[in-house]
Amino acid sequence: MEGTFGGEPVGPGPGRRTKAVRQDPAATPLLEVAAMAKSFGATKALTDGSLSIAPGEIVALMGENGSGKSTLVKTLSGVIRPDSGDIRLDGEPLAPATPRAALRAGIVTVFQEILVAPDLTVVDNLWLGSGSPLATGKNERARRAEAERILSVLCPDPPALDARVDELDLMRQQVCVIARGLLRRPRLIILDEVTSTLDVTIRDRLFAELRRLCAAGAGALFISHRMDEVLSLADRFVALRSGATVGTLDRGEATAERLVRLISGEEAAKERVRAVRATVADSRPVLEAAGVRVRPGADPVDLTVRRGEIIGLAGLEGHGQDEFLRVLAGLLPPGAGTVRVVPPDGGDAVAVRSYRQAVRLGMAYVPRDRKAEGIADVLSSLDNFSVPTLRRDSLAGVIRHRMTAKRFRDFSRTVNLAPAPRTPVGRLSGGNQQKVIIARWLATEPGVLLLNDPTRGVDLRTKHELYDLFERLADDGMTIVMLSTEVEEHLNLMDRILVFHAGSCTRELTHEEADRESLVSAYFGQRHDALAHGGPR
Repeated sequence: MEGTFGGEPVGPGPGRRTKAVRQDPAATPLLEVAAMAKSFGATKALTDGSLSIAPGEIVALMGENGSGKSTLVKTLSGVIRPDSGDIRLDGEPLAPATPRAALRAGIVTVFQEILVAPDLTVVDNLWLGSGSPLATGKNERARRAEAERILSVLCPDPPALDARVDELDLMRQQVCVIARGLLRRPRLIILDEVTSTLDVTIRDRLFAELRRLCAAGAGALFISHRMDEVLSLADRFVALRSGATVGTLDRGEATAERLVRLISGEEAAKERVRAVRATVADSRPVLEAAGVRVRPGADPVDLTVRRGEIIGLAGLEGHGQDEFLRVLAGLLPPGAGTVRVVPPDGGDAVAVRSYRQAVRLGMAYVPRDRKAEGIADVLSSLDNFSVPTLRRDSLAGVIRHRMTAKRFRDFSRTVNLAPAPRTPVGRLSGGNQQKVIIARWLATEPGVLLLNDPTRGVDLRTKHELYDLFERLADDGMTIVMLSTEVEEHLNLMDRILVFHAGSCTRELTHEEADRESLVSAYFGQRHDALAHGGPR
């Protein structure tokens, strides 16, 4: 399995792209977008979005949350109509008024949101929206064969065609969505943050298939906030800032530092180094997992977390860290063992039996899937924020809305969110949606904060704002357990890292012990020399 995880090679597989596609300046671009603009009321989401993609080229579209990327993608996909600007496909004017019109033109978009019909089977989801077998000219047997082929290309252990999609984990649901897009044989494929739920094996398989597709003359527009991914995949890089295209770099010119500077208009942020805090070792235990088994046959996990400590949960997708975090939160019952937490008012530790009880005991859980588990996107930011704490503002059954609004303003400052209390939260960028969710649970004043991949799909600036927030919370005595899919976060933020493999916690690394090689090796169940001091404690 070749490719990278956190920027480091991890073994054999699809090779990296080593040079940019050579373009004929006289050739007609596959896609041209010129001076695209779109406003939503007083909000100018896009003011001058411009880019081009040549046949055979993979272009990375980059920018911070709120820079206009999603708006540009939605105009190309026929989801929204621009106020002005031009789109040309193969030199011909294009103005897709609906998503179906974009599909007919050969533009296929796979969005960050995992758009599946949960009560349908895998094979039905893959062909969803493609028309009847009569319309496509493919009978049921041909459809199943094509579905099986594309799933096996993407996934070493593909889901069963007749399995219901809601029985699959988040990663395999995303595989189904990506496979649906590839089955449509796109002229141009747009991938909007689709890798954030994929493990390194499936991600590298997807990249290999993208390269094959583009080698046959298609084009790709790729969006990711993971710098190692765009640098390993793209031929060119187009940056948006405040709704306008601010620059383009060819592959040979691009470095992480130059891209960050282009995206943000600032010098690249220096690498974070989390200081080792001796006070953590002396603080009292607040959370304990004793003999917790997350799946049959896995080894039991024993963990004691102290006040003010940040614990990282790491591993390849689907290896047990997500289940362990949900067990801590009371969302899943453990196969064996007990989770205990010290209540906010002190006293003896209490066994956690349910999510509702965990919240009462001062625990807060921030989910991974914002759309499905975190927000009601048609409700305002204020309404989403206030749900768990609304009772505090009730007097004799009457809600005192001024108190709710004040608390929202206070916690907006805590998470560095520009308050927009009446704006539907679905209109906010992914990073600001995440800030609303985190602010909501911080307002419950938890002693233990459980974070499930909280920086997924947010830009570099917002990531660093969240890192600063988590460090401040820990310094103030809050205990944090955080699942992360990014190596850098574990190395630079965590006091300790628990690495899961095949359902068991196979390594525990302190901040001082962890380095990139030892951590990535542990993801694959391998032991690096730096780990010779011992396994999980």
